[in-house]
Formats: sequence, structure tokens, C-alpha cells
Amino acid sequence: MRPSWPQLGHEVTVTATSEEKVATLKERFGRAVVLRGSDADSVAAAVADKDAVVITAGPSAQGSMTAEGRAKTYHDVLVRTAENIVAAAGPDSRLVSLSSLSVYGNAANHLTEIDESSPVTTSSDPSPSNFLAMERTYSQAGDQAAILRCGDIFGPGDPPVAEKVAMAHKYLGGSVPFSGAALLYRLHVDDAAAAVVHAVQDELAGVFNLTHAEVPPTNARLFDTLSAEQGLPRSTTATRSPHLRHRSRWRDWPRRASRPRSRSTPPWQHCADRHS
Repeated sequence: MRPSWPQLGHEVTVTATSEEKVATLKERFGRAVVLRGSDADSVAAAVADKDAVVITAGPSAQGSMTAEGRAKTYHDVLVRTAENIVAAAGPDSRLVSLSSLSVYGNAANHLTEIDESSPVTTSSDPSPSNFLAMERTYSQAGDQAAILRCGDIFGPGDPPVAEKVAMAHKYLGGSVPFSGAALLYRLHVDDAAAAVVHAVQDELAGVFNLTHAEVPPTNARLFDTLSAEQGLPRSTTATRSPHLRHRSRWRDWPRRASRPRSRSTPPWQHCADRHS
């Protein structure tokens, strides 16, 4: 795995949206500030004269409980943040943003494998539509910007998938918003961090699928396995059933996604641990 920014001699400032999160980050990184990407003045002050800006903004679940809330939250966190960063970043600043594989939706299901040139969804759902709007904004920086399309990022402190499946049965009425046919690509946070370092150090530009060589199981297959191991009902498409239901709110892809198209992109060793 590549060394971290401090190990490479860089001075790093990390941001979070609350004082509580900043306090925790300061213990690890030393320099941390409260920042909301939708605040143009704060963003301008934070990115001024920086060699590189890494954007890992993600909408909160708390602000996405309703259709109106999802639309506003995704736009503010993804698109407005991108607009403010592009406007404030210097001409020599490298921008690296984490995006989502959900931008493909089911638009490329006719293909055997989905790569970065594959068609993307035209869905109006706030998730893929705002990720795509965010990507278009960072692309305005031209060769200074790299966009990494990721699946589910996991790491220390995250509940295991089995626990999430059990929570869906207990708290969500046995219902999940995902398509059962979609492949569940997962990425360890250490690999995501290594990919970001690689993108900056090697001056990558453009869009990259951040995936692993192994084809993952579908949501239905994995969730059924984990349900069975816990003595819980398996999947169904019925609307009134004690079984785990896949509502398919997001039209995710049932096709294999390609690995990064940059030949110099290293393999991601942690990705196979999908049950973590």
C-alpha cells in the first residue's frame, strides 16, 4: 500500500461538518477545520493555494429521509460543493473526487462489461443525477481533475453487512432500496485512500471505475446468504411478505464493472472482504 500524505512529506488539513467530528480528526491528523461544502467563502479559504484538494463528500442519511430532503441534501453536498471548489481552486491545484458507480444505473445493461465509456443513467433520482452533475462540474478543471467511481466503501467501525441485513428486517420492515440483481461492489477505505494518493502522485485525469477484478455477488445472493445464516427470511419481490424485499429504488447495474483503465493503477487488496 502506498504511504500516506504525511509520510510523503505533505502538510494535510482535513475537514468535517461538525465540531465533534473535527475533534476526533485532530487527534489523528493534527489540522482539522469545520467546513460545509455549500459555504462558498469557507471553501475558498480552505482550498486557497493548496497543491491538491480531495473531495469525499457524502450526503447524510439523516437529511435524506424524504424525497424533498434527498433532493436538497444530494444537491447541496455534491453539486454545490463541486461548484465552490472549482471556482476557488488554483489553476495548478489537482482535484480528486470520489463519485459513485450508481451513475451507470441500468443504462449499460446490454453490455457484457461496464467501463468508463459506457452510457450512464438518465434517471432523475437524486443520487445518480447529482453524482453526474458533480462529475460534470469537476470535469471543468480539465486535466487537473480525477474522478473515482466507487461502490460501497467500508472500514473500521462500520457494522458488518450481516448486521445491516438484520437491521433491515428489524427496523425497515424487511425492505431495502437496492435492486436484488445489482452487483455489490465494495471497497476498503484503505484502498480508497491509496487510490487517491496514486491519482495525485501520478497526475491521473478523467474518470476511473474503482473496482476489483473479482466479480462480486448480487445483492439478493449475498443478502439471502447472510439472512439464512441468521435464521432470517430470504428475498422476495412481493410487496406484502415477511421476506426481505428489494424495492429497486436505484436501478443499479447487474453487469461486471471494469477495473481502472489506467494501466499504472495498482490492485486493491482489501476489496474481496465483502462481508465485513
